Amino acid sequence: MKSQMPVCRAFLLSFASFAALLMAGQPAVASAGKGTIVTFDPPGALDTYPWTANADGSIVGFWYDPTDNTTKSFIRAPEGSFTTFDHVDSKVTAAYSINKTGIATGYYTVDEGNHPAFIRQTDGTLDIFHAPGDDSGTFPIAITSKGAIAGTFYDLYSIPHGFFRSKSGKIKTFDAPGDVYGTNSLGMNASNAIVGHYGDSSGFDHAFLRGADGTLTTFDAPGAATGTFAQSINDVGTIVGYYSDANYVTHAFVRASDGTFTTFDHKGATGTYANSINDKGQIAGYYYDGAGAAHGFVRMAGGKTKAVDVAGATGTYPNAINNHGLVTGWYTDSNYDYHGFLRSR
Repeated sequence: MKSQMPVCRAFLLSFASFAALLMAGQPAVASAGKGTIVTFDPPGALDTYPWTANADGSIVGFWYDPTDNTTKSFIRAPEGSFTTFDHVDSKVTAAYSINKTGIATGYYTVDEGNHPAFIRQTDGTLDIFHAPGDDSGTFPIAITSKGAIAGTFYDLYSIPHGFFRSKSGKIKTFDAPGDVYGTNSLGMNASNAIVGHYGDSSGFDHAFLRGADGTLTTFDAPGAATGTFAQSINDVGTIVGYYSDANYVTHAFVRASDGTFTTFDHKGATGTYANSINDKGQIAGYYYDGAGAAHGFVRMAGGKTKAVDVAGATGTYPNAINNHGLVTGWYTDSNYDYHGFLRSR
């Protein structure tokens, strides 16, 4: 049985268990519209979860190593080579973001349960930090080119709160107005604007935007009745995410910097999830079809949607798109093992 690993973007600490063994081989290449898909796994990986890509195409994420029952982090260079790393005292080391200078951030586990955050320097050094009030873990989700970090930490009662760590190392914590069940940070742009979601007294989620000056704005997508989840913000202030309606059907949204909304669904989808937006307005995400299978998509700035499906996959889940249109995420095979992929233009 594999160890438990975080795999859901909307809930950073949601965990799932998986079984079965994959044989790591040469990357497979497939065509996806005008793009090319390359699949990959770090050597020896049983499951692979790419999380994001920086400007030059370096990809960061984490993978399960069955030889010692640990989860390790990886950096995949643009030419395809891997650097893997983990904290020597940890069973889980999970990297979530990498900036253009190659500095990565994430967290690792400790037996006591108060999981520290790390910043991995380009020489491999891991600098450790905790958000103030962290009693159950600090979980970075984004790092800018200047080294600012956003994420979520959990208090003594396992309630999530947002944090912002400046390049100097000073940390500010915050909660969205109306927050009762916790504030989760999920995206940040180069101006240090942060987006995410929080839970109200009724148990429903709403989106928030924390400006660079610390101002917090909450919002819901039109038609949202049972939850709005902001996932990503680009450098012009456009936000993407998804929401659920009164029937708990999920739809994607785009919120422009002036606060206007566009909502959309992939044709034939029973649920559409927008995960990431780049500075060109291109959006990556996935949707479910009527049979319950997941398919990836890229939505162009003009609204046209292109399919992103790995050949032979039982599910394709794009998680990030960089400014050059490179998409990365994971897919499941016929054994429901997880592998990484990238789609280049």
